[in-house]
Amino acid sequence: MTRLSRLLILSASYGDGHQQAARAVEAAVNASSPETDVQILDYLRVVHPTIDWMAKHFYIQSVKYAPLLYDWFYRGTSQIPPTSLIQRQLNSLGMEDLAETLATYRPDAVLATFPTPAGVLSALKQQGRTTVPLTTLVTDHAVHSQWIHAGTDLYFVPSHYVREGLIARGTPPGAIEVTGIPVRPSFQVMPNRPQLLAKYGLDERVPTLLVMGGAYGVLGDIGILCEEIARCSERLQLLVVTGRNDRLLQQVSMIETEPHIHMQVFGFVREIHELMAVSDLMLTKAGGLTVSEAVALQLPMLLYRPIPGQEIQNSAYLVKSGVARWAKSRDEVVEQVRQLLFNSPETLEIMRKKALSIRRLDAAAVIADRLQALARGNTVYPSSHYATVTAKSSGVAH
Repeated sequence: MTRLSRLLILSASYGDGHQQAARAVEAAVNASSPETDVQILDYLRVVHPTIDWMAKHFYIQSVKYAPLLYDWFYRGTSQIPPTSLIQRQLNSLGMEDLAETLATYRPDAVLATFPTPAGVLSALKQQGRTTVPLTTLVTDHAVHSQWIHAGTDLYFVPSHYVREGLIARGTPPGAIEVTGIPVRPSFQVMPNRPQLLAKYGLDERVPTLLVMGGAYGVLGDIGILCEEIARCSERLQLLVVTGRNDRLLQQVSMIETEPHIHMQVFGFVREIHELMAVSDLMLTKAGGLTVSEAVALQLPMLLYRPIPGQEIQNSAYLVKSGVARWAKSRDEVVEQVRQLLFNSPETLEIMRKKALSIRRLDAAAVIADRLQALARGNTVYPSSHYATVTAKSSGVAH
């Protein structure tokens, strides 16, 4: 009988990626071990709602209106030494609440999909207040010191680029496994495209562009972009997702289109895998989970105005992998849409094939298996096996 009777996942609702990664792992654990009790904790919201609101507000507003400010903040926090006063304060945020949660829930393992609680639990371990195995799931193709903490037993990372970055910052190679970013079960199988085309009233013969504004609708210029794209002379099906931004939903819904442009506008969508499955190209920023879901469904991407920091690094990785293009201006977005959808659809086919070499549909299942092994006290990654797994886990050299 498994010893992973209780799994605690520490996450946060900044964007939607950290939570979606948590749910993907939860689904994999439930599938392989139905008797395991999995609890997902939105850490900052629970331990300090005021700080959570302030941090989330700063994140959304800076990304929307002052990306250079967010870039300064991201870069500044990337190099904070673990012994600094600021880092010690961050690692004490909600410490007593987490200690009480551990004592009450008594998890056999902890998985952090957000860096702050990983640091807090690491501090508790260093103080000798707990010995629970701590694992961390990095949800972007980016290297940042806030993910790296001394008490971490195992890191799950999306690519060799991140693995090498963690090693360069002093993490033991044996404590890192390249798993990919886990996606939910709905993204692990190819949906029935003809059935979904009928559901959404789409014509298979007409190219379809999916525009994703992020969970909070923060993709810059999305309204203006949709207006410009809607002026294309060719027939086009345009699906626009504005997330939780109601004002943006209203703005885009009022756009007048030509008769040959078929546009549908959505707010926050739970069945996003269906919209991805019926699309030929996705215009998005570069959130770690969104792009991983697109790669899983072999959906080519056009990246625009990624958030400075982690999404810039995501974009560089995806372009290098051959599954995305990066547009630096609105004019370039429109030009690339026309080029990819109407002038060279064979390029999209190449991008779809490239996705096969980097996607990891088994990421959630692999992580679930490693968590089971940690709870049993087994060796999680024998060195000989580790070398084989990491060599095969990415088709892109860095």
